[in-house]
Amino acid sequence: MLEKRAFEPDYLERLDGLVLGARRARTVRAGRRVLGRVQGTGIEPEDFREYRIGDDLRFLDWNAYARLDDLTIRTFRVERQVEMTILIDASASMGLPRDDDKLGLGLLLGASLAYIGMNENDPVRLATFALRHGTPDLVLTPFRRRRETYPEFRDFVSATKCGGETKLGAAVHQLMRERRLPGIVVIISDFLVNAADYADALGQLLAARHEVKAIHVMGDREREGNYPAGSYRVRDCETGVTSEITFGPAAAALCRQRAERHAAQVSGFCVRHGITYMPAFGAARFDEILTNEFPRFGIMA
Repeated sequence: MLEKRAFEPDYLERLDGLVLGARRARTVRAGRRVLGRVQGTGIEPEDFREYRIGDDLRFLDWNAYARLDDLTIRTFRVERQVEMTILIDASASMGLPRDDDKLGLGLLLGASLAYIGMNENDPVRLATFALRHGTPDLVLTPFRRRRETYPEFRDFVSATKCGGETKLGAAVHQLMRERRLPGIVVIISDFLVNAADYADALGQLLAARHEVKAIHVMGDREREGNYPAGSYRVRDCETGVTSEITFGPAAAALCRQRAERHAAQVSGFCVRHGITYMPAFGAARFDEILTNEFPRFGIMA
């Protein structure tokens, strides 16, 4: 499976030196939203404001008081580490078609992002989600920040199996119950849910002021519909619903049209809402994805 590459020394050497570009400051003035700093004591001046009873007198601007006879407080910004959570879809649809290895691709991408994110000692964790037996199953690793602890993700990655329904909104709702400070949330999924579900999930994260990034995983056979011609009885791997389908050139063309329309809908939603979107189409093209799509995702050397 493709995810095994995530811990090979030669592959990790290829990732060495890469960093995930994150907005490193946070402010809400004039509608601006930049992530990674919080108001507080620090070394970089942020702003001035009038003194209020209870303010720390150490931050009075005595020069302003001498010139203007006004009590003014100088505020600073303090750097904080940016938490990154990487949510990987482990629903049944990520395991089919089996030859497409969508789960392996998603796990490799997620682990790669974790390794890159740990370059600056920012806390990173991996998570998988699915709805199993009617209950959201969100599995989280602890946060890890030093690259020497990266191998501790290996057992989590190798143990992840597909099963259950996607239900992205339910997974994000469960995640949001932690009520953590805004950070980076990366969702890796085939997004094979109705638009209302992924809109709800991504909207929840944006409302909590997270920086949201989406990686859309699709398989080659899934996109191209290149199944042997003939009649099939198809069972939906998540709902169990069965249907009769005859495959041939017309059905393959319809598959391609639906895949293109689905990708356009997901990317269009992300663009409209300021979410970084990255297509990851085809496990066999992983090296091409790494070279061409990672830089657009904000990953820099």
